[in-house]
Amino acid sequence: MNILPYIETFSAVVENGSFTAAADALGISKPVVSKQVSLLERHLGVQLLHRTTRRLHLTHAGEVFASYSHRIMSDVREAEQSVLPLQSEPQGRLRISAPESLAISLLPEVLLSFQQQFPRIELDIHVSGRLVNLVEEGIDVALRVGKQEDSSLIERLLMPCGLHACASPEYLKKYGKPEHPSELETHNCLIYSQLPNPDNWLFRDDQGKDISIKVNGNLRSGMGSILMNAAQNGSGIFIGPTFMIASALKEGRLETVLDQYTPMTTGLYVVYPYSKLVSTKVRAFVDFVTESWSN
Repeated sequence: MNILPYIETFSAVVENGSFTAAADALGISKPVVSKQVSLLERHLGVQLLHRTTRRLHLTHAGEVFASYSHRIMSDVREAEQSVLPLQSEPQGRLRISAPESLAISLLPEVLLSFQQQFPRIELDIHVSGRLVNLVEEGIDVALRVGKQEDSSLIERLLMPCGLHACASPEYLKKYGKPEHPSELETHNCLIYSQLPNPDNWLFRDDQGKDISIKVNGNLRSGMGSILMNAAQNGSGIFIGPTFMIASALKEGRLETVLDQYTPMTTGLYVVYPYSKLVSTKVRAFVDFVTESWSN
């Protein structure tokens, strides 16, 4: 059974939200759409959709299969476009995952420049601090701090960056500047909740020895901008990446502390799933941000 046409039909149902809308998009009848989805489910041996009189719901198996179906159809369309001279320009929807710290600092400007150069690419930005599964969640490319352990992903270094403990000058004047990470136990620490172990802050001494400190504070959030704003208003100490706090440091709204214990420099990376055929839209974005941020 050649299931590619059935995958296309199923993907159209998911994207359009109903058999009727999928039929209109594909130019076929609703009964044909329904039959093809049923045959696909029979071939796979799992139910992909819960059907009700009012709407369709993906099963768990359907959610997993839908993510792969989207990528398969994107690759098919990209392959078609790659051999058509009039459609060689990168185009289509590009789904990008990025941390909030980047979304509020460097990303807006580079996205504007990218869209000016590639107007036929539709950007779909997903802002999250968690480590998303690119394939399962249908993400084309992600921007991440730190090297990746997933061997199925290709990564390129965009820029080195560090993580810095910092606070406002007013806070440090009132409560004192910590000279050793252990002193953080007596400070109000603003905690980023999306880290794997948010209550333990890691530092490194000049001998290369790791120092883990359990911190406490009256504010925790999965949004770095909330923590940074609180720090600038004198609420406590927080840890942020270089690119997020650079302007605040330059303008004197924040000061770094414990610089001699800062963890070793990491990097900002762009990552995307390994594929023999990398789409032109992904390649265009990767090359663009690499050139924009390499300096």
